[in-house]
Amino acid sequence: MALKRIALLILTTFYLQVSQAQENCQQVLDMANGEFEAGRFYGLPSMLKGCLESGFTKEQRFRAYYILAQAYLVLEDPIGAENSYLSLLKEDPEFKPNEKDDPIDIVYLSKKFTSRPRFTPHYRIGANVTFPGVIQGVSTSASPSIVMANTLRVGLQAGVGLDWNIDDNWSVCTGISYAVKSFGVTTSNIARSDVSTLIDRSSWLDIPIYLKYSYDSGKIRPFGYIGFAANLLVSSSASLVFNDNSSVSAQTRIAQGPDIDLGFKRNFFNRSIVFGGGVKYKIGKNFLYADARYMVGINNITIPDKNYYNSDGTLATTLTQYQYVSDFLRLDNLSISFGYIRPLYDPRKLKKGTGKNFFRGMFKSKKK
Repeated sequence: MALKRIALLILTTFYLQVSQAQENCQQVLDMANGEFEAGRFYGLPSMLKGCLESGFTKEQRFRAYYILAQAYLVLEDPIGAENSYLSLLKEDPEFKPNEKDDPIDIVYLSKKFTSRPRFTPHYRIGANVTFPGVIQGVSTSASPSIVMANTLRVGLQAGVGLDWNIDDNWSVCTGISYAVKSFGVTTSNIARSDVSTLIDRSSWLDIPIYLKYSYDSGKIRPFGYIGFAANLLVSSSASLVFNDNSSVSAQTRIAQGPDIDLGFKRNFFNRSIVFGGGVKYKIGKNFLYADARYMVGINNITIPDKNYYNSDGTLATTLTQYQYVSDFLRLDNLSISFGYIRPLYDPRKLKKGTGKNFFRGMFKSKKK
């Protein structure tokens, strides 16, 4: 019990000392602001030095460097002004002065600096639906009355990404997602009235690369992008059920068994066009975001030479038992994801040839 009282006394004393130091430093900051308003600039650095080293809160340090940057500009000390402004940005990387609210000399000074992250990692998780697109139909029946219907099924995905920020709006982005995708196909009127039902399940590694445009200010920031993706097949299997309604007996015969591996019948490397967009919501220095992405498959995922066979070269069980063989098809996929963005801010002085100028130069037309 005595130890608890001693610990409580130490914590209370520490809290009071911190509070007293912060209160004293607030007084120092108020005095420095008064000195600046009165036009007495020379003593400001020494006045603020102690609390800048220990005592100021993050907000107070920002305000102190803001005062010092202005004072050094008036004193025609560009190095001091630049160092103070750089320290200011380390306290608030998203600070952007404007002519309405800030002195014009601070606005001009700010144009020499940026806090833009060179790279921005992000993390996502969500759900998806897959739409098979038939490139060429393949059937086990010569009947012209066969009807095929697709059934939407929900899959899941999770991934990480990295943006290379060209300027405050444009980024080149990539990432990798592990996605479980699924769809169903029901084939009716096989041999007049038989029905085959398939549920296709596959897992993928999706690796997109795309160009993204994002708004760079405000609490809510929309973004949009377009690019390409490599889609690597990890596994593929199918559950099949065949209803033999053409049996001589009055009772329907149902063929059903364990899942069948389709991975060896599918291309490992596939490609798609990617486009999408969403919104970011700022929380402190980081963001939560929602993203809607559509991938348009641009190649046939079925290997024609293996479509009718088992992995050992015998006639496919899907054909002999379930009257099913895969169409030549591509896969489209719509995903909705929610994620977290943690910008790696990098306050720095701009070089003369920036990525922003280079990027703009790509689109600048020459005047005749």
